[in-house]
Amino acid sequence: MKVIVNADDFGLTHGGNKAIIEAYQDGILTSTTLMANTKYTEEAIELAKENPGLGVGVHMVLTTQSPLLKSHKTLVKEDGSFKFRPDTIDESIDLEELYNEWDAQIASIVKHIPIDHLDSHHHVHLVPRLRPVAEKLAKKYNVPFRSDRTVLPNEVDCENHFYKAGVTKEYFVNLFEDKKYEAVDIMTHPAYVDDYLRSISSYAEWRMDELKIMTDPELKEIAKANGVEFIKYSDL
Repeated sequence: MKVIVNADDFGLTHGGNKAIIEAYQDGILTSTTLMANTKYTEEAIELAKENPGLGVGVHMVLTTQSPLLKSHKTLVKEDGSFKFRPDTIDESIDLEELYNEWDAQIASIVKHIPIDHLDSHHHVHLVPRLRPVAEKLAKKYNVPFRSDRTVLPNEVDCENHFYKAGVTKEYFVNLFEDKKYEAVDIMTHPAYVDDYLRSISSYAEWRMDELKIMTDPELKEIAKANGVEFIKYSDL
């Protein structure tokens, strides 16, 4: 079984950036996805340059903070910030605007570092109406994307149960022993928690637990014993 252990939210906070690199250097993390519109995006880009073995994708954003482009009519509130949340996406979204925004986000990262996949904050790229936009961009940049199914080498199913109550060492042990996937993307969110993270995300304290579990050296041993191969998207 091939396992991509991917950290979402690279660039969201300084503590998140630090934890993601630690989980890569000292743990089972193999991949991350970078947000292009955040306070710590530039820091994340520099860290990616210093750790070239870490797979880096783009975490396309529609549901937090503000877009890179300032010409949008259907994506933003009066103050210019994104107006949508995962449960409010509707037919009012202009798909050309969305394509241009996500393209700009990807391009802003690609000009600094290579990328190896696409996904999105809150999985919004898998909303049926928005999915064709993500598929078109994946073809443009010739990279796979996180999906709700596995169609190698273009799509990899995402296992998203390492979250809140599912943040346990047993989660990984059971996954490694079950070996039910050919290839799978494991969604994680390690971070050192601070007041800034708490102010922008309801998912906070669990992130420290994630980091502790992901850097437990026993997990690598259990994975090896079960024939699990840790990879990044570019290894597909």
